[in-house]
Order: sequence, then C-alpha cells, then structure tokens
Amino acid sequence: MHARANSQHPGTVIRLMAEDGFELAATVFEPAGRARGVVLVNPGTAVPQRFFRKFAQYLSAGGLRVVTYDYRGIGLSRPASLRGFEARMTDWAKDVRAAVGLVEGRWRNEPWLLVAHSFGAQVIGLVDELRGATGAVLVGAQFGYLGHWPLTSRTLLRGLWGGVVPAVTAMAGYLPGSFGMGEDLPTGVAREWGAWCRHPDYVMGHVPGARARFARFDVPAVSYSFTDDWYAPEPAVRAIHTALSGADLVHRRFAPSDVGLRSVGHFGFFRPSAEARLWSEARGWLQSAAAGAPSRMPSFAPGSIPIDPAEVALDLAYGRD
Repeated sequence: MHARANSQHPGTVIRLMAEDGFELAATVFEPAGRARGVVLVNPGTAVPQRFFRKFAQYLSAGGLRVVTYDYRGIGLSRPASLRGFEARMTDWAKDVRAAVGLVEGRWRNEPWLLVAHSFGAQVIGLVDELRGATGAVLVGAQFGYLGHWPLTSRTLLRGLWGGVVPAVTAMAGYLPGSFGMGEDLPTGVAREWGAWCRHPDYVMGHVPGARARFARFDVPAVSYSFTDDWYAPEPAVRAIHTALSGADLVHRRFAPSDVGLRSVGHFGFFRPSAEARLWSEARGWLQSAAAGAPSRMPSFAPGSIPIDPAEVALDLAYGRD
C-alpha cells in the first residue's frame, strides 16, 4: 500500500536571499519523523512551486524533507508588477544557488537530492553547485532548440520566438501566461529563452562554461520522459542526455499506457494520478540514493496497472493550482 500525501500539511513558507539581494519564497515539507534526506525541487519554466505541493507531501510521507521554491518573477517570488521587472533565465541560476545554499547550510549533515522538472534540469549547465546532490530525478528534461521538433512545428516555433514573443513583451512589458506558458514570464526570461531555442547548442551556445558544467555533473540520475510530451520530443531529450556525459544516468521513457495513464505529457508526472506507478518508483529511488546506494530500476509489464476512472477524473481536475 502506498502512503498518500497528507493535504492537511501544506508546508512552511520561508524566505531566502539570492546573492544579488533578491528575496525568494520557498516552502519546506517536513516528514513526521527523522528525515532520511532533503529533496530540492527545481521548477520548470513558468511553473510555480504550488504545482509540486502534492508530490512534495507524498515524498515527505516517505521520510524525505522537501524544499520547493519559486524563481524570481514566478509564483510567491513575483513582484507586484512584471512591467519593468528585470530578470533573465541566467538570473534564475542565482535563485538555484540560493536554494542549494539553504539546503546545504540548514541541513548540512543530511544528504540532499535533486528533483528537476524541464528547465530545472537545464540549469545544471549554469550552476556547478548542483553537483553536491547525492542523486537526481529529472522529469521532462530536454534542450529547447527548435530543430529538435518535427518539421511541421519548426515554422510555428520560429515565428513564436523570433516575432511573437519580442512583439508581445514589448507591448505588454512581460509575456502573458495565456500564450501557453502557464504563468506570466518576465520579458528578459522570455527573450533569453527564445534566443536559446533558436541556437543549435541551446544554452551551451550562449552561456560560457555551460557545456563543461553539464559534462561535470557526475551524479547518479534517473531521467523520465514520455512519448506524449510535446515539450520534450525524443531528440530534445537525447540532446540533454548527451550533454550530461559524466552522469550515471538511466533513461525511463514511457508511453502513458505503460504506466496505466491516459496521458502524462509535460506536467502529468507531478499530478496525483501518477502516484501508483511513477511517484512510488521515484520515491523509492530517492530513498535509496539518500542512503548512498541508488537502487536499480524495477522491471514491470507495460500496461499492467489498470486505469482507475477516479484517478483520471482527479488528474483532469488537478491543474497548476
């Protein structure tokens, strides 16, 4: 039987300071007993920390302390207005270092582990401090170069990054979440992201030292990707895996039916419907990694987990809030 997240314990919100003085919001989810280790959750682009709350509660029910946080300009780390707010993706690296500093400073005698969603894995190329993790679970990790997408999508993406995003951000002062990003994005974040997406080497073509940082990341890691994830087509996933040449990395690529779900996409891993198959596996691996011996991934019969209509309904109702 799987321990379920306790929705009565929403976590404790704290503040932390980035190296340039920007104040960030983080949330700590404490286990009931002694913690086996600390899990730091790096969010994806435009994904607020509240989206990971139920997953964090599930991990904490398994004895892991969990820290979630928002990058500057997102969620609880957002200023009153994004108009005129200066922030780029490379500034988010400062936020990651602040979160790592919190984990390594406050719980210095405990092993810590990384869960990284999408951009949260890309930032490995910006932040050497992530090498301090004992293990890492990557979800929907990829490089966003538009050439990794099918030919039919490339014209759309070129127009988006080369024309629409600059025009909209110039007019609105930020990129509204209604453009498919979920949360509003600061202008600098959106434009820098667009520049990366137009370069064959993505972030490595723009940030000095990024290629070497990816290669130096020598942490045991599991990478989950899904066949119905439009944001992470297989060539884009392979690209980041190639860059992570020093990692002891296992790739777990599933079709939704393999894990008893109707859909997973880019966000479904963190929805409660993924608990029975994906959350339980990831938590078990994180627990073993915290103990210093990452477990081998179990084999399973694809499609052997039945679809529970109640879980499907919960998944469809569970958004980013």
